Amino acid sequence: MPIYAYRCRDCGKEFSTLVMSGETPACEACASADLEQQLSLIAVPNKGGESAPATAGACDMMGGCGCAGACPAFADA
Repeated sequence: MPIYAYRCRDCGKEFSTLVMSGETPACEACASADLEQQLSLIAVPNKGGESAPATAGACDMMGGCGCAGACPAFADA
């Protein structure tokens, strides 16, 4: 059961949701089914119990976390 990120075409709300097989998600804000699936980051397991990079959850790969596209969440450890 993957988690997908969506943007509602009707109201612009962005959200992530767990999608079961055969299920059609609806917008959390306006209940519209007119959604655009977004590219989202996946969690990569860390070696030896290391904690995840602080920016991994906030980075949108477009400089949203201040990384200017060179996201430390993808740096080789």
